[in-house]
Amino acid sequence: MTPHESAAAAGPVTAVTPSRPFDFTGWNELLHAEHVFVRVDLNNKIDFVSASVRDIMGYRPEDLIGRDYRETFDLDHPIRTRYLEVSDRFAASDPPNMKRTVGRRANGSMAFLWTREREIVGENGLIGREFMIYDATRRVETLLSLRQSERKYRRLVEGLRTEYIIYSRDARGMITYVSPSVKKVLGFEPEEMIGTYARDAYADPSHGRQVVDEFARASQSGKLSQSMVIEVRHRDGAVRQLEINERPVFAADGKLASVEGICKDVTEAVAAERQIRDLKEDLERRVALRTDELQRMYEDLRASEARYRDVVETLNDFVVRWKPDGTRDFVNEAFARFHNVTPADLIGTSFVPTIHVDDQTAFQEALASISPQRPSATYEIRVRRRDGSYPWVQWNTRATFDEHGELDHYQSVGRDVTALKAAADMLRQKEVHLAHLSRLATMGEMVAGIAHEINQPLHAAKTFAEAARRHLQAGGDEKLAKAIECTGEISEAITRTVQIIRRLREFTKAQPFELEALSLNDVVREAAELAGYEIRHSSTKLKLELADELPVVLGDRIQLEQLVVNLLMNGCEAMEQTALVDRILVLRTEVARNGVCLTVTDAGVGVADDDMHRLFDAFYTTKEEGMGMGLVLCKSIAEAHGGHLRAERNASPGMTFALILPATGGN
Repeated sequence: MTPHESAAAAGPVTAVTPSRPFDFTGWNELLHAEHVFVRVDLNNKIDFVSASVRDIMGYRPEDLIGRDYRETFDLDHPIRTRYLEVSDRFAASDPPNMKRTVGRRANGSMAFLWTREREIVGENGLIGREFMIYDATRRVETLLSLRQSERKYRRLVEGLRTEYIIYSRDARGMITYVSPSVKKVLGFEPEEMIGTYARDAYADPSHGRQVVDEFARASQSGKLSQSMVIEVRHRDGAVRQLEINERPVFAADGKLASVEGICKDVTEAVAAERQIRDLKEDLERRVALRTDELQRMYEDLRASEARYRDVVETLNDFVVRWKPDGTRDFVNEAFARFHNVTPADLIGTSFVPTIHVDDQTAFQEALASISPQRPSATYEIRVRRRDGSYPWVQWNTRATFDEHGELDHYQSVGRDVTALKAAADMLRQKEVHLAHLSRLATMGEMVAGIAHEINQPLHAAKTFAEAARRHLQAGGDEKLAKAIECTGEISEAITRTVQIIRRLREFTKAQPFELEALSLNDVVREAAELAGYEIRHSSTKLKLELADELPVVLGDRIQLEQLVVNLLMNGCEAMEQTALVDRILVLRTEVARNGVCLTVTDAGVGVADDDMHRLFDAFYTTKEEGMGMGLVLCKSIAEAHGGHLRAERNASPGMTFALILPATGGN
């Protein structure tokens, strides 16, 4: 069949517009612009080079004439090895007889070159060669960079050992690649999963099939990625939660070719999220319950506040809240009644100017003692009322501090103690009177000893007076000297009598409570002299163990002597049934903590354990003729001096009474 017959058989012939003639000139110019043409002789010396070498390699043609071709266009350089390594990427598209080589540009940089070579044959045979050279540097560098990125990406994927898995599957869902990290996440080796279907990795394969099919439909409709959390079966059978992110890869015809994805093990995160959600719900329940509880507490607090305010307002004690500068910001009704004004008259005013001038120091010392560690203090001061009087008020003041330890305000609770102070003064007067009566009673009991003590120096004075008279009657210088000696003895005896009478007068004299600096050792010695006759009369041996350089105490000398005398008399009386050899009364002084201590130890019958707690009770006595006020008075004297008196049974028979007095700090 001829062409015309074929055309007729095919149907009507359509007119064809003649094509434009090929532009050989333009093509030749483009060819020369992109290539360098070089001709060399049999010795590889360049005898021709095209002008394009200037734009492509940076040389002038005349600079290369006569040079060895290999020095410029065919170098033996290490970079050539890298060039040949990437050759396989574009070898399939290379023209026939294509050679890859490395050249050096005029600026010294390297160029990747494609060259095609053709022999030149003359009448006498081979006379040289021609080269057509193309600069492929940009393309090769791009391929090298791409290969480096691929290697880096592969090292990253292959070295991935975290909870991330990178994978790919074909359009049917068959796994074609999975990163080695699958071993850590799911327990499978990569080769165990390649070639299996993704749906079968799901904990529920039917659900996996739905996910794969749905992704295929979504991808065809234009959705470029999807993310979700799925459940996958671990090699050991456990179910793990994976968060997947997949994207489709389409073929040239627009159909789904494969799927690339990355997934992360979020099992612990999902469990933690579930736990957080449960905790949040539990917290919300707790908050709701706590809110109801706080609401009830708030209502109870309001009721309690109302009751508290009612108590504060009806309380007889004073309640005052005030700022550090003394300005009051709250007073209750009782305090207002005390001043015969309304609370509004006192709020906003300072009470400091109303404090008695003699009590300002005590008030400032009380405030100075308050600190965050010791936030309260108790003190008594006199305050001026509107009528000009100065009643005594006892205050207990507590300070409130902020979170930085800075003073915020004070709150004081007080009461009028004017009547109590008067009663206390009267009680002290009664105690002083009772002490005086007790001393008189003691002197009454010691009258025989007192008479003996006075009789001894008087008898001695009488004896020496009689002797002086005889010597004077005899006459002579020697007798006169003897008479003079007798008068000296008489003077000493009279002085001794006067001292005894003076001590007895001081001991029995009624006088107010007077404090002075005293040595407790001196008090003990004088008390021992006052009770000396009774001690000797009871056949008691007195043993003094007095410490040297004992600190000074502040006290009333007569009352302290009375206390020691009472203890000595009690000790002597307690040893009436004790064998004579064991009747020893020991008085010992020593330094105690923050004070001095006097102990009086006897070897008497002591007090029964059941009666020890009654020892200092009024009117309790173990004596047939006793009144039971001696030890009560001793304890009262000790407390009046800021000290205390205690009693304890000895390990051996007898009792020990210990008097502790505060020291002044001096010697």
